[in-house]
Amino acid sequence: MQLKNIEIDCQYPANRSFINFKHSIVQCSISKNSVEYKMLLKRAGTLANAVNPAAANASDFWRDDSRLLQDSFGGVLAEEGWMQYLNTKFSNVASPTPFTQAMSQIDIRLLNGELAEVRSSFPRNGVKFGICSEKANFNNIGPYSNSVKPGEIQKHFYLGVLFDTQKDMLLSDEQVVFSLVGGSTWKMMVEVGRDVDLVPDGGVTKNKSTYRVIKFKDALDALGVIDTIESSGYVRTQNP
Repeated sequence: MQLKNIEIDCQYPANRSFINFKHSIVQCSISKNSVEYKMLLKRAGTLANAVNPAAANASDFWRDDSRLLQDSFGGVLAEEGWMQYLNTKFSNVASPTPFTQAMSQIDIRLLNGELAEVRSSFPRNGVKFGICSEKANFNNIGPYSNSVKPGEIQKHFYLGVLFDTQKDMLLSDEQVVFSLVGGSTWKMMVEVGRDVDLVPDGGVTKNKSTYRVIKFKDALDALGVIDTIESSGYVRTQNP
């Protein structure tokens, strides 16, 4: 997987419907012919197969095998991208939590025990639109809103990914491209977040739930996430 630091200037070129700010992202790309791609696809297949028995017995789950594989593959890529980025910056501090059951969330665990949850979306008008649009700014998705208690941290970080490659092309395009666009801390979700009813991209259920969210324009960008993790006691091994 190739990782590339990019700074998005929302007003270059000038656009009246975009906000006026700059935002750092990390663009990730992976070739369909690579060994890594095949390994991650196999991992996604294992997750999809674990979900499938539940899908056969519950109307609110996606039942189509190819859709399950797409959803799983998108999630696996997003998590792997963030893990590789964090491990590049902090020298192998991030690893996945164990897979325990089909419907459970696989998170990223940092060396000192902090948990980071990764959510992804597929903006049809592009990653820049998802970050820069004033009216249609995409959400950094956090916890279920009914589980938010200010003094009780569930996940320390909520990390976001926006895909350049559309979901229906994940398994067919010769190269998959997506971007690590930033995230929010638990404290930000509690103090700044708002409640929104939505169906997250990449989920195995098509039922709406109420989540705590922060617009990406109000969240940390990719470098801001690294700075925040560094401020919590980790030693950065690569700059910027």
